Amino acid sequence: MRRVLVAAIAALVAGAAPSLAYEPPPALVVFLDGTSLPQLLADPDLRALASHGGVALMNGRTPARQATQLVVDSADTTPAPMTAHSRDLGRASAHEAAGAVSEWLAGRSDGSVLVVVIAVSPSAASAADGDELGTVIAAWGDPDELLRAEGEPHALTSDSTRRAGVAADVDPAATVAEWLGLPYDAGAPMHRTGAPAPLDFYERYLQQRRLAVPAAAASWGLMMLFGLAGVLALAFRRRVSPRTLAMAGALAGSLPWLALGLLLVGHLPSLTVATVVPFLVVTMVAGVAFTRWVEERRGIFVAYAACGAVILGILAVEAALGWPAAVTPLAGGGQLDGGRFFGMPNVEIGIVLGSAMFAAHRIRVSAGVLLLAACAVVAGSPWTGSNFGAAITLFAAAGMWLGIRRRRPWWMIALITAAITAIGMAAIAVMHRYLTERPTHITAFLEHTSSFSGVLDRLIGRLGIGFDQLTDTPLAAIPVVGTLVLLFLVLRPPAAVARSFEGHDAWRDAVLVILLGSIVAYLANDTGAAAVGFGFGFALAGLIDVSLATARRMMAR
Repeated sequence: MRRVLVAAIAALVAGAAPSLAYEPPPALVVFLDGTSLPQLLADPDLRALASHGGVALMNGRTPARQATQLVVDSADTTPAPMTAHSRDLGRASAHEAAGAVSEWLAGRSDGSVLVVVIAVSPSAASAADGDELGTVIAAWGDPDELLRAEGEPHALTSDSTRRAGVAADVDPAATVAEWLGLPYDAGAPMHRTGAPAPLDFYERYLQQRRLAVPAAAASWGLMMLFGLAGVLALAFRRRVSPRTLAMAGALAGSLPWLALGLLLVGHLPSLTVATVVPFLVVTMVAGVAFTRWVEERRGIFVAYAACGAVILGILAVEAALGWPAAVTPLAGGGQLDGGRFFGMPNVEIGIVLGSAMFAAHRIRVSAGVLLLAACAVVAGSPWTGSNFGAAITLFAAAGMWLGIRRRRPWWMIALITAAITAIGMAAIAVMHRYLTERPTHITAFLEHTSSFSGVLDRLIGRLGIGFDQLTDTPLAAIPVVGTLVLLFLVLRPPAAVARSFEGHDAWRDAVLVILLGSIVAYLANDTGAAAVGFGFGFALAGLIDVSLATARRMMAR
């Protein structure tokens, strides 16, 4: 009898073990394609889900499905694999996704569950309108309450993006992993904010997508047109009137303000032709008027120093506020177009470099070096910029400015530049490694480049991305080639340019450092052409406008 009882207990334990081992964890992940944010929130069940948790936009061009499935389908998940608790609906509607969630929640007795709905790609109609975003809805709570609306939907965020309503493609995976008590190597868990669902942000993103390519083409067209007008005016300076030279100079002098305006449009309430064009025109006209006002009183060199100081001050405010205009600018891609969700965008490197050098050439050399180093710290620190390539560029510019202004031999300039850059970047690395707990772009870079070979591999990889950018977008070669052409002209200036350098070595050196710094920016950033672009624009504007002002002054004698 005892043997029968023992055998029966053993059989019960053996039969119960599999069910205990495969007890489903309280989490569900639903994948679908072809549904946009407004369509998801139009479904009452998904809207209710977002009211308990929140919703965020993701870059739909990155593999959110694959990243999340690495966690969802993990064989090491305890107490059971998540395979039975993910539903990949393929191309499906919001109603079908809501049905999958409702079916899973029905009859559950768990105290608290996690539900994540990931729309990996937008609808075909939205995609045709430029939409490339995915959407994630996540909610935590009592399974009996999640489909009962609790106010309006909220926005999600994470330490990966630091933007309400925006999540990185790896954040859903980190969220599920944290819920299951599993480790994760990338991303950060999402959490609810007090901000509303990012519907307005989504509409603004679509507006930016519609205007981004036309705005970029028009901007580069204006840069080439204004530059050509300035070159022709210089070539025929003896045959045209001073007024014509002044007009050509004003066109060239508007380029730094155009660059600034393309960033600041990100603050406009809407991005349409009716709002963007007048804003850019006003910004350029006001900038040129300010430059000319200072020129009439203090001369062209002080005017450009003042121009640089004003632009640098505006960028300092942007950095202090967390670069809000960089979310949907018309200067390069927005922060939803790539992996940089916060901090200083690469396309702004040229603006910071150019404006800092304009300001530095009218102050003492030591003060100029400190100004550039301060810009590097702001660009690279985890609180204001978090841009590794920008920090390298600006520290290198500080070293070059010191060596060139002190008239050191080229090898000494190289040593000074390397030393200042190494010391500065070591300080930036310490900030990101030890002074902040939040993940940044630079901490990710440092984690994957712990050896010299790792650094070399990353550098080669970045150069490869930059080369692909040039082959995919031939227009991107304009600032790269143009920078090399301007560098040759500064080192071997024609007569019209050489006269503007006479007695103004600091100005020549400032333009030279802008161009050399732009080359460093190309090498230090994966989107090299974007990093070079506005540096080329600043150097072009300064060379042409100052040369034309010098020609007008000589005609007036």
